[in-house]
Amino acid sequence: MSASAAEPTPTLVGKNEWLFYRYELADASQDTQVDKSLDLIKKFNQVLSQHGIKLMVALVPIKMRIYAEHLPDDVKVTDYLAGNYAKVLGKLKADGVYASDLNTAFLSAPQRSTDTPLFFRLDSHWTPTGAMVAAETIKTELELNAELKNMLATTPSVAYSIKVANRKRASKGRDLANQLPPNTAVFATEMVAQVNIIRTTASTTDLLSEQAQPQIAVLGSSYSKDWTGFSDSLRYVFQRDVTSVAVSADQGSWVGMESFLRDEAFQRQRPKLLIWEMPERDLKAPPDYKFREARYQMDNADWLRRVSALLASSKPAPH
Repeated sequence: MSASAAEPTPTLVGKNEWLFYRYELADASQDTQVDKSLDLIKKFNQVLSQHGIKLMVALVPIKMRIYAEHLPDDVKVTDYLAGNYAKVLGKLKADGVYASDLNTAFLSAPQRSTDTPLFFRLDSHWTPTGAMVAAETIKTELELNAELKNMLATTPSVAYSIKVANRKRASKGRDLANQLPPNTAVFATEMVAQVNIIRTTASTTDLLSEQAQPQIAVLGSSYSKDWTGFSDSLRYVFQRDVTSVAVSADQGSWVGMESFLRDEAFQRQRPKLLIWEMPERDLKAPPDYKFREARYQMDNADWLRRVSALLASSKPAPH
């Protein structure tokens, strides 16, 4: 048997037909890499602030912690895993970075133990329910901060309505199930309610004016892709237009952020609020992470220099 054939699958089969991503498992050996990521986020936030942009970091908590009761008997949430989110959040806030506590919100959400859970059973991503809880938490925490609340008040409002279909449909989310060997038992299809967020009115400002352009932006991972409903949930809870860019896991958040800042839309007008959605598990992979594809590996200091230059060349948001 080859070495690659002997490697375990990325998917762990838990109880009650719940599947988990093996790479959410972590321990203190990753702290050095995590600290590199946190230091870069701190310095990036300082540069953003110099250019009038507020950053809100939204770390997606690991599914293993949120649904630990469904883990297989031989996999436990260690003390390290149990406390890692709070530790990281504390470091971000101590460094002056606004960060939303999605972990506490998910653990305490009434929907967590219902037939509309926060994560898919067969997929690593959050469900539309989880995406909405995340969006509501971000807005609530933002409004508790006077500076951020006042900033939000200066952005143009747009009316969005929500419609949830009466009938559920089969979920598209099956990334964990799809990585299991072909002879694995078949799991029951996951059904999910169709949620539609609809823009019902025009912006409160002239559609052709600079002020009418979205002044909230989201740079995220696959958790921010359209099918998860996260960006639409933000549009609904904020009642604002939101620019959204999601990047695939092979590129990673650092490449994604640089590409986003390089984009013509950003260069033409910076947003006032930038929400950076990133999976908690990805903090162990700063730009120079050696296990990333070579074409996406970067020197950490070089990354910071390049994004700083892109921010300097962009046009400020209107006041």
